[in-house]
Amino acid sequence: MIARGLPATTIARSLVDTWADAHRAAAVRGFDSVARGALLRATRERRVRPVELAPELSRRPNLPGRAELLELLRLIAAGSQSELELFAVQHVLSIPGLPAPRQQHRVLLPDGPVFLDAAWPAVKLGVELDGAAFHGSRQARERDLRRDAALAALGWLVLRFSYRRIRRDPEGCRRQIAAVYRHRLSAVPSPDILRPGMSG
Repeated sequence: MIARGLPATTIARSLVDTWADAHRAAAVRGFDSVARGALLRATRERRVRPVELAPELSRRPNLPGRAELLELLRLIAAGSQSELELFAVQHVLSIPGLPAPRQQHRVLLPDGPVFLDAAWPAVKLGVELDGAAFHGSRQARERDLRRDAALAALGWLVLRFSYRRIRRDPEGCRRQIAAVYRHRLSAVPSPDILRPGMSG
């Protein structure tokens, strides 16, 4: 690929090359985290889509760390945008007896749409994962409070979990989500109740 007369490469190829270098036997310790971070940032900022890496992977069947990269791309395509969200999907949000949540679920508020990290729309239950990078400042906390209040006005309940809580007590987080989900499910009226003209 040539850009302005100089050899260049695509973002997708650069990410795959970086991943390969980070997963070689002689790679510098910690370089794999750098490669993961670069991939998460590029996809979160929509500089590249997970599907755009597929041609590069098909050309390199012996890529070091290939299976791990494929699993990471699957999780990103499903909606994970950070290491905290990846951990939560693998250790918190898959709860026996509950349907799989929707990641990055869009809810339209009066001021515009918001996206919940995970949601069970049938019971209007959302989960937000509060990493320090995006939720640590006072302004961010005030923004989150305003957003949660607007969601509550539409009947949503949002559970917030800090990075520390998610990492230290994933089982406790699962229990809390399951208990709230089941409570809200029991409070959801049956379709018959909502039909006009029916008497109880």
